[in-house]
Formats: sequence, structure tokens, C-alpha cells
Amino acid sequence: MTAPHASAPGTTARTPAVAMLRLLGGFQISQALYVAARAGVADELAGGPRPVGEVAGATGLRPDLLRRLVRSLAAEHVFGYDEERDSVALGPLGHTLRSDGDESVRAVALMWMETHYRPFGRLWSTLHDGVPAAERELGRPFFDWLGEDPDRVAGFSSAMADLMRAVRSDAIDALDLTGVGHLVDIGGADGTGLAALAARHPRLRGTVFDLPHVVAAADATLSRAGVADRVDTRGGDFFQAVPEGADAYLACFILHDWNDEQGTRILERVHEAAAPGARLLLVETVLGHGPAPEIATLLDLTMMGMLDGRERTLENWRALLAGAGFRLTRTVETTGPVCVIETVRVDR
Repeated sequence: MTAPHASAPGTTARTPAVAMLRLLGGFQISQALYVAARAGVADELAGGPRPVGEVAGATGLRPDLLRRLVRSLAAEHVFGYDEERDSVALGPLGHTLRSDGDESVRAVALMWMETHYRPFGRLWSTLHDGVPAAERELGRPFFDWLGEDPDRVAGFSSAMADLMRAVRSDAIDALDLTGVGHLVDIGGADGTGLAALAARHPRLRGTVFDLPHVVAAADATLSRAGVADRVDTRGGDFFQAVPEGADAYLACFILHDWNDEQGTRILERVHEAAAPGARLLLVETVLGHGPAPEIATLLDLTMMGMLDGRERTLENWRALLAGAGFRLTRTVETTGPVCVIETVRVDR
């Protein structure tokens, strides 16, 4: 039997071998995107098409090589290349590599290539012994390595802010904060997420909680957003304790970083801090749910290589939460890759 041809959207039919070659070349595309992001090519094109030579001069890249890079990424709809004019423009996806804009993921492009790319060369060993590839490559757990360098912390926080912006409107629209006076954002990093929520809910008070060297960047974020009078910051370790007495707790892309045992410890600290009936809101992927399930499986692969965490099914989430004294009450799908998982604290 002849295998059916595989087709990419908007292309003619391709043989399975050709389709697979495109997948196998993905590591080259990710590096090309990194170069374009780091050089600021998309920023140079914000005003419209420009000659390749001009963009090369502005970014410090060689024009002959930039031209080849642009052609490669034009096939991925990142740039558009006009051969007659020898000019380059932003493609449908190009604006996401600009340093500004609500859909920018430029910091993610930089962080993934600077921190994730090399460890993934060790994925073979991970699949045999379960040790995260990053831990083997870096000689220690990823977050320990990250925290040793302020520049790494800043880059990671910027990437997480980009990631939050990319899904923020979906998550914010789906978060029900009815009756919440004080919200603690667990692992809130530089405060981007809670700043956006406080701007939307004028009576909301909040606390950004994260490791001291991480949350240090939040004061500036909250001041820029004009919410510093209602949102404060607290440094600490969520494996040890979290701020007490809030009406609700929020954790965005936190628990997926950790295995079930570690996730239970975090949830137990929240249970200890929360009053009976307090709510816990999770913004996470749920495997098999939402309009972009491929993002959840991609993140699951990321967790496998970089950390000891995982993405979870709805039943996985229900069991994890129940084991730490939280009852899952509702799951709200968004138009993006994440869901809002609503829970309530119960007596154990």
C-alpha cells in the first residue's frame, strides 16, 4: 500500500519524506528566527518594506547572508521578500518578533534559543533515565542555574511577560474575579499579569509573590501600570509559604513546571494560607482541550527537556488538586491555548 501524501496548509501535496524533511529542519528555522529577533530585523521593518542592504546596515548583518535568511523565513510567513526590488517586509507573522506590541514573543525567541536549545541535544538520555536534559547539560536543575545570573533571570522574566501578553487577553477575559477583594499572584514574576488585572478591576487589591530576586522587577511594572497603590510585592519561596488571608490565589503557568509531588507541596502551602472557601485560579493548558492543542503538547515536550514538570489532562488536574484540598469547580476554555481552572479550598 502506498502511504498517503501529507500536505501543509496552503501547499500542494507533498510526499511523506518531503514533509518529514521540513520537520527535521525545524532546528534551523528556530535558529534563524533567533538571529532575526536578536538583530531586531522586525523592528527595522515596522514602518514598511525596506531594501535588504538598508536593513543589513541597520542591524549589523551581512546583506548577502541576510537576504538568504529572509528568503528562508519568508517560506514560514515571517517576512516577505521582493526579488525585483531586493526589499524585505514583515510577513503575517513578522510583527510577533518586534520588541513591542501585544503579540510580541521576541523575548521568548531569545530565551528559548539561549537557554533551551543546547539542553535539548540531550533529550535521548532523558527518555531513558528520566533526568531532564537541562539538568544533565547544565549540571544542576534549570531554575538553580537560571537564578545564578541576574541577566538570565531578566531574560526569563521578559520571556514570561511576552508569553503572558500573548495569551493575556484570553486569560483575563476568562478570569472571574467576582467578589475578590485581594488576589495573590503566586509566581507572578515581574507583575505583568497582576498589573493587567488590577487595571481592569479598579477595586482589586493584589500581591505579586515570587522569589526575592525575581519579584524585584515587579515594582517598576506596577508603577508603569499605575496600580502600585493597590498592588504590593512579597518575596518568598512557594514551597515554604505563601501570603495568607487573600480571597483568591492565582497561579499562571506555575504548576506545570513541577512534578505531582512538588505540585502538591505548592498547593498545600496555598491551602495552609487560604481561608475556608477561598478560591484558587489556575491558568494552564489542559491536554486535549482548547483550539490550539498542539501548544499544550509542545509545552509538554519543553517540560520533559527542561524541568521535571508536565502538562496535564483534566483528570490529572482534578486528582492533583483534590490531593491537596482543592475541589475543581469549573474549567473555562479560552480562544487561545490555555484554560482557566477554577477551584475552591475545602477542608481535608
